[in-house]
Amino acid sequence: MISTIFVPRGAEADAVRNAAKRARSNVRVVETGIGPLAAALAADDALAGAPIGTALVTGLCGSLSPACDVGETLFYREIVCDGGATLVLEPLLGDTLAARVPGALTGIRAFASERIVTSIANKAALAARTHADAVDMESRAVVERLQQRDVAVAVVRVASDGPADALPDLDRALDGAGGMDGLALALAMLRRPRAGVALAINGTRALRALGRSVEAVLR
Repeated sequence: MISTIFVPRGAEADAVRNAAKRARSNVRVVETGIGPLAAALAADDALAGAPIGTALVTGLCGSLSPACDVGETLFYREIVCDGGATLVLEPLLGDTLAARVPGALTGIRAFASERIVTSIANKAALAARTHADAVDMESRAVVERLQQRDVAVAVVRVASDGPADALPDLDRALDGAGGMDGLALALAMLRRPRAGVALAINGTRALRALGRSVEAVLR
């Protein structure tokens, strides 16, 4: 059913490629950078190439709701942003895929952020203002372009941090080209070691869940 998967490059893309191998799927994996601009450029490049067919946008996300725990698989219903229209995902496609993933949560309202939401206070304020359950930086940019070309697309993300989890200042590590500067990332982790350790533990758990979920979708 899924012919193309969009996922941020790095550990998330590795988890998706390994899942595709386990599922014995020849799905096309399109790697995006981190953030909306890098994701939009990747989507534009993909659309200029071979036909995409039915697409899946995936990766990790932040949870803004206590109902969405770290490691849980979230199927988006809609994506909101500041100053833009709400993007609504095709419910039949999402529900069909979610039925393949045990314990997956559906009907998720997500917020498209231009920055990594790191503090507990900012997460709480964002949830109160937008009524969103999750937040990520890339999904909306990809979905918007695919929908403009009438490509059927679903979004499934795995929560890698919860509303009560503070993160290191990861924005400092973004290199402006959709990647992470290794030294800047290490420094950000060292500045907030407890948050860094929690991020590493939760991230490992979430990546495993991401691999299992993508494998289930592709089988």
